[in-house]
Amino acid sequence: MSLFTSFVVARVLSSPSAVKKNPLKRKRDDEITQEKAAPMVVPKEDDEHEHTEPHPPSWEVLCVLGPYMEPETLAIASCVSTTWLDCFSSDNLWKALLTSRSSQRSSPYEVVLQNTETISYKHLVSAVETDAKRRRKDQVAEAVKILLSDLSFIVHVSTKTKKASVYKMGKDLVFGPNDKFQIEVDVSNAAITAGEEDVRMTWQVMYKGKFFTLADTSRTSLDTKYGWFTEKLEDKCNRKLVGDVKPRFNQDVLEKIGFTIVDSDGWGSLLLGGFLRYLQRFFLE
Repeated sequence: MSLFTSFVVARVLSSPSAVKKNPLKRKRDDEITQEKAAPMVVPKEDDEHEHTEPHPPSWEVLCVLGPYMEPETLAIASCVSTTWLDCFSSDNLWKALLTSRSSQRSSPYEVVLQNTETISYKHLVSAVETDAKRRRKDQVAEAVKILLSDLSFIVHVSTKTKKASVYKMGKDLVFGPNDKFQIEVDVSNAAITAGEEDVRMTWQVMYKGKFFTLADTSRTSLDTKYGWFTEKLEDKCNRKLVGDVKPRFNQDVLEKIGFTIVDSDGWGSLLLGGFLRYLQRFFLE
């Protein structure tokens, strides 16, 4: 409560009308008529502990994060509070999103960037995204023409002093309830430990005598705490696919290596059907 507010409340409560309307206050006054009234001391405000609303993040920070967030995510974030609404409705943020996406191949934003004077950038992104989703719904999914049982996977791991190779049949792969494609192989026999240097991992697929390298990635050293994303994977549809590498350790020994494919536009993993369609564009050219 501010100093001025405290003073006004004290004057109102001590007025005759307030005394008449408050019997408890009047009774107390009668009991202490003989006592000297103590002077009212207005507490000094503590500037250090005064509650103030946190300032929204700077636009510079939001502009850095914005290009890595989906429009739908930004829209949801703006519904959290009025402060977030102000932050995530900034034209600077949505303009950065448009600018970053306009450089992507086959992006629908490139032309509309020149016509943003009459509507906000946020409205513009919403309109374009709505149209893009409608078109994607109308597209017929490509038929799957290869079988998982016809595939074999070769995973190779090497460090400065050790190496391991694992051969796995497609029919032996185990997937989760949502059929998210993933490869996990056991390399514990190689006794590769955390901290080893010059780490390299390669995933290859074999189909009827043909080979295709899914990913070939390297690290300066092996860390027990973190996995990593590979460089952009080759894709016939020009999507921004990356490999998600997830090493698992038993204490300091590398026990298993997991691998999934993620679309970095929406950070969704490829399901089994999507993975087979991805491969057949290379194997069935």
